Amino acid sequence: MNKQKRTFVILAIVLAACLAGYLGLLNYNKYKSDDDSESESDSVEALSLDSSDVKSLSFLIDGQEYSFSRIKSEDTSDETESTESEKTDTNSESSTDDDDQWVCDNDTSLKINTSKVTSLLGNATSITASKKFDSDADTSDFGLDEPQNVVKLSTADKTYTITIGEKNAMLGEYYIRINDDVYLSSTTILGTIPDSIDDMVATEDSESTETESE
Repeated sequence: MNKQKRTFVILAIVLAACLAGYLGLLNYNKYKSDDDSESESDSVEALSLDSSDVKSLSFLIDGQEYSFSRIKSEDTSDETESTESEKTDTNSESSTDDDDQWVCDNDTSLKINTSKVTSLLGNATSITASKKFDSDADTSDFGLDEPQNVVKLSTADKTYTITIGEKNAMLGEYYIRINDDVYLSSTTILGTIPDSIDDMVATEDSESTETESE
């Protein structure tokens, strides 16, 4: 009898432990789900553009502003020498990054590496932030008056100015201003801006790589 009683007690304890573990797992999953939802809601969309809509861009290299303009490739330009309606159709079909080239407005003789521009645009046209500051917030210590760089993107109807200030060492994020709004963002734009204009020039290796990708 005592043996049966001990067995019953042990089974009851095991069952209680399993039930407690199950309830704990349910609570953990609920907490994690709520936490993930809160994290997603904390993310702020600072800028979202279609890179193919950008007609020109500029940024600083050693304090000097370099600007670049999107142009039609030579092949595409030849194809558009027909009727006005054919021009419209061809332009809409060739509006992708693959069909376009970029020219440096500072020196039009330079042959620009398109992939470099594409990489920079990929970072600059899609920016999320962990925080957006109120319009009356004190931003004097954010380094926006003496920025690390200023990137400008121009579409057919608007120009977006991205000012990159100091990096918050604790959070590992940058203070940035997009037109009039200030954010805290982990943007990687700075990593795609070259140290020299020579880094933007196409080489034989880069041209062969672009040809293979096409």
